Amino acid sequence: MHGVNSDLERIADLERIAALHWRAPEERSLGGWLLRAADGFTGRANSALPLGEPGMPVPDAVSAVSSWYRERGLPPMITVPMPVSSATPLDGFLAEAGWTLRAGPAFVMTANLDEIHHAQDLDEIRRAQHLPVRLDAEPDATWLTLFRGNRDRPVPPVARALLLSAPWQAFARIRADAGDGAVMAVGRVSVAESWGAITAVEVAPAWRRRGLATAITAALCTAAAERGAVRILLQVETDNGAAIALYKGLGFRTSHRYHYRVAPQH
Repeated sequence: MHGVNSDLERIADLERIAALHWRAPEERSLGGWLLRAADGFTGRANSALPLGEPGMPVPDAVSAVSSWYRERGLPPMITVPMPVSSATPLDGFLAEAGWTLRAGPAFVMTANLDEIHHAQDLDEIRRAQHLPVRLDAEPDATWLTLFRGNRDRPVPPVARALLLSAPWQAFARIRADAGDGAVMAVGRVSVAESWGAITAVEVAPAWRRRGLATAITAALCTAAAERGAVRILLQVETDNGAAIALYKGLGFRTSHRYHYRVAPQH
């Protein structure tokens, strides 16, 4: 039991760090739980994050979470971090109470920045280094054309607030040399408390499997290290085998997984 508890404490510490990199415009503490709302844009920014004891019995805390989100016209949702090989008492309670699983469970992966390239094939690194990666302090309209696959529809205004919510962040892109110079790949890196975090890595469909994701990821890791980060984290959906293989090749290892529980409709 002690080993399980220490694992949960480690996971909670890492989730607390991750929360600093993607901060919702509205946040509230409920004991050790963090409630976040961002007009419904992204699950992470619109879910409660249980980082410890809520300061009240769990049924009362879950009821308070439900009320808080419903007051904002949002479906009550709780992020449930857990060890890769086991569930948690909170997840069991929510399941019995009828809270359903939301699509898109994910792994949290981490790496030491001073070791990030040692596990990567040297030939692939050389190929990636030939791709010019540009870094900007803010996302412009061309960067946003690929963010979350939004090539044909604009992102909501709250997205910009989320993208700029960390203590520091930078936005990478790779453009095509020929033709209209279209954006081929994008990504975001942020730094908080000596941790870097990678988010929003996207490659245009026509340019996939050409090393662009590797180039973007390597550039983001370098930028985080130059900003003083020592370790780096990212989230990747559990069924994205290609991305998981890429990150493992770069030296990332799985810390834990999480999914979302959504309250039943009344």
